[in-house]
Amino acid sequence: MSEYNTLNAMGLTDIQAISHYKLSYKDKQEVLKVYFNHPEGSALPDSSTFYFERNKVVAADKEAATQNAENGGSDPVLLAAVDELNTISKRKGNNDRRITLLNEIDRLEQIMAAKLKELREDLNKLV
Repeated sequence: MSEYNTLNAMGLTDIQAISHYKLSYKDKQEVLKVYFNHPEGSALPDSSTFYFERNKVVAADKEAATQNAENGGSDPVLLAAVDELNTISKRKGNNDRRITLLNEIDRLEQIMAAKLKELREDLNKLV
């Protein structure tokens, strides 16, 4: 049995391909986006996104109220997934994270350059 039961249950079976993750909030949901490193030309997705509703549960007893207060209303599946992702991140080390961040910066620079070029072309059409 895998030590990443939550991630496997979420459909993330290729644990070695996980590069990093981001956790954000949108509307009343928590959004977990998991990024992958795949070989160039791979048809596999670059990321997977999961949405979790924030729990607004009225606790039935003191123990449940304490647990709900500790996790801030976050879905227990989300908390377990983040714990497993943190374990993966610690094993990969900071060098992998540094490379990932550099790659992400390069990608954003390419996107911005393309957008600026498009805007300049549109501006030239107006003149």
